[in-house]
Formats: sequence, structure tokens, C-alpha cells
Amino acid sequence: MIESKFIVDIIQATIAGEKYEEQIANQVQHLEEVEYEHMDTGLILFLDPLSDIKPLTDQQLHETFGEADHELMKLELIEETFKIHADVSVHFTNGIIDRIEIWNKSGDYPEHDLESWELKRIGAENQ
Repeated sequence: MIESKFIVDIIQATIAGEKYEEQIANQVQHLEEVEYEHMDTGLILFLDPLSDIKPLTDQQLHETFGEADHELMKLELIEETFKIHADVSVHFTNGIIDRIEIWNKSGDYPEHDLESWELKRIGAENQ
């Protein structure tokens, strides 16, 4: 199971309102963090299934993403203390969540866990 509340919050906020939200949310309890790859301005977290997961079917993937890459990018991560204004994306391979990417637009991304954060929908200020 994913241990990081931060990562679970990212996934839940990203999939909120998706047509297959419940099915995707059910994947979370069967995933574990397997590798963190830190770059100067970002972080990639790789996930693997602990047990059988019901992936999105090819039809569901097409309905969700069309011909585009299988990624949901709806959020910006904000944390003022460390000057983080980052794009966040949730990626799928074979219908299963396999990684989370965070890329800071304001400089370096810290190597330690964040203690507080805000997840803001991209474009929410215009709605």
C-alpha cells in the first residue's frame, strides 16, 4: 500500500471527477512505492502493484485519454516555504497507475518530504 499521504492526496485529487474514478481509486490500495528518482527541479515516484489490480481496459483508456499519452495533469502543487509551484501528473501503463511526476517551475525541488502542501486545480482561478 502507498504509505505517503502526500502521494495518495495527489492521486485522489487528480482522479476526482474522472469517468472511471472509482476503478482508478481502487488501484491505490494495491500499489506500493518502489523507487524515488530525485532531480534538481523534480521528483518521479515509481509504483508497482502488490497484487492483482483491475486495470483500465483499452476502451476505458481511449475514453479517458483519446490518442494522447496516458497521463492526467490537472494539478499544481504549491508550498510557499520552499518556493514550490510545480506541475503534477499521474501516469498509467497498461491501464495501471505506474508513476507520479512533480516538476517545480520555481527552481529546485527538496529531497525531503513536504510537511504541508496545497494542491490546486490548473485553471481553477479562471473558473
